[in-house]
Amino acid sequence: MVALGAMASAMLTPAVANAVVTNAAPSALVSFTFDDGFRSSITTAAPTLQKHGLTGTNYVVTDCVGKTTVPNSCRADGSVPYMTWAQIRQLQTQYGWEIGSHGKDHQCLASTGDVCQANKLTPAQVDAQMASSRAALAAQGITATAFAPPYGDYDQTVLAKVAKYYSSMRGFADEGVNLWPLSDYLVQNVAVEEGLDTVASLKAKVDQAIAGKTWVVFTFHDIVPNPSSDPGDYEFGTAELDQLAAYVKTKVAAGQIKNVNVSKGIVTGTPNKMPNASFNAGIGEGWRTDAPTRITPDAGGNGSYPDPTRSVKLVSGTAPTHLFSPQVAVTPGTNYLYKTFLNVSALTSGEVAFYVDEYNAAGAWVSGQYRKRENSRWVEALNFTYTPSSTNVAKASLQVIVAGTGITAYLDNVELLELSGATAPPPAANLVANGTFDAGLGGGWRSDSATGVVADSAGNGAPANPVNSVKLQGSTTNGHLFSPQVNVTPGNYNISAYLNIRTRTAGEVGWYIDEYDANGNWISGQWKLASTTIGVSNVDLTYSPSTTNVARASVQVYVTSNSGVLAYVDDVRWWRP
Repeated sequence: MVALGAMASAMLTPAVANAVVTNAAPSALVSFTFDDGFRSSITTAAPTLQKHGLTGTNYVVTDCVGKTTVPNSCRADGSVPYMTWAQIRQLQTQYGWEIGSHGKDHQCLASTGDVCQANKLTPAQVDAQMASSRAALAAQGITATAFAPPYGDYDQTVLAKVAKYYSSMRGFADEGVNLWPLSDYLVQNVAVEEGLDTVASLKAKVDQAIAGKTWVVFTFHDIVPNPSSDPGDYEFGTAELDQLAAYVKTKVAAGQIKNVNVSKGIVTGTPNKMPNASFNAGIGEGWRTDAPTRITPDAGGNGSYPDPTRSVKLVSGTAPTHLFSPQVAVTPGTNYLYKTFLNVSALTSGEVAFYVDEYNAAGAWVSGQYRKRENSRWVEALNFTYTPSSTNVAKASLQVIVAGTGITAYLDNVELLELSGATAPPPAANLVANGTFDAGLGGGWRSDSATGVVADSAGNGAPANPVNSVKLQGSTTNGHLFSPQVNVTPGNYNISAYLNIRTRTAGEVGWYIDEYDANGNWISGQWKLASTTIGVSNVDLTYSPSTTNVARASVQVYVTSNSGVLAYVDDVRWWRP
């Protein structure tokens, strides 16, 4: 490999600090997923999970949305009512769930017979299943990036279509846990069915994920009080889900496992150190090949989400052919992750392999590492780690080798993420005390209405911590909620809050900033926003002190008189960006 490595480009991409990567190392994760869009997701599953501070992912069959009566014509199950679009949006905004796609009409995507339709879908029809469902969700303001095939039915053609429109695919028959650094387009799951799975067995899966630092993904369908014991009915009990969620809550609270929606379980991050990662500049910006007739830019839509149009086509020849990335600055002792999309659409013999060439600061080749290979026809997100071999290594280049016969493959979205030292964005300190109202109207918060603005502990708060909030109810006079005074200096601040307006006939929930001098005397104020839309919203305000005399400020939330408003405020945050 040394001779090949020495041929690589000497282009150097400067290192970028402050890497932010989700799931930058093996850790225990747990996800609750629900297929089809059954109404029980909003009426039963979501409140059950929310009670324990958990969220889920619902894979929706878009043509079945709104089929609220039974029997109905949905292919998934005509004996079950489905959510409306309003309920699906509520699932996302009020309960914090992720909404994914389960196809357009629940047809099998790769097979026929048994539960499947009589005729196999053509590639164009498979593509339409992806495009139509994603467009239907987008029309409702939902950007779906997660997909689950109906019946867990897929093949290589289906995977290639999924990758055009979505960033992940969860299987169904694919039972197991997910090992870091994960496989974006084949997320393993635990299919939960009454009669086969007990709460004890599912708790054991959680324990296994904790012990092995793996990701366990539970898949449910209908959640009902008295579930059928026939596994083929795909039901699970309300009380059993509650018991499992309560157990997961204890493990989350102990810091042993993290609850994530599916798209948050995938390893993602910034910055990507690799130039021209999606090949929109063709084989340019430092990329090059020793076989320009066999390794060529492709604009046929064979790439992957979010930019599938362009990729690089790899074709085997009589001798191995190679694609070389630019040289990228790396640091000895630092861990990195390569992520690539690879579609090996044809292969008779041989492999598509990934090799990392290593260079010193002067650009001289010093060593290399053979990292990964694919020797079969398949579509995948190929994720693999890399650590520089020695302190002499200052730069690295990815070499893609095509060696064999009958190979046609497509490469896209090449990422190089720094893992060592990568952090989640540090949470800015909340300057206002008791912003989640776990202490009721304490910590300096106060109200001027003993009946209209009161502490509430009935689970009407933000999804992450829903138990406590403040209830706002319009009466014959205006009611006000006042935050503690916050010390401020000239400059910009951000203020955000969770607001859920349940009812309203007139008036508004308003947001106002009171300003005070160093002695606590009111000087001035700034009116910021009138909230009038029924439903859940995230209030986002910016604030800068009006004058240099302002030393303290307080947020004032008011509800106007005779408005018919019933609303809940929670998770008030005030920080300096």
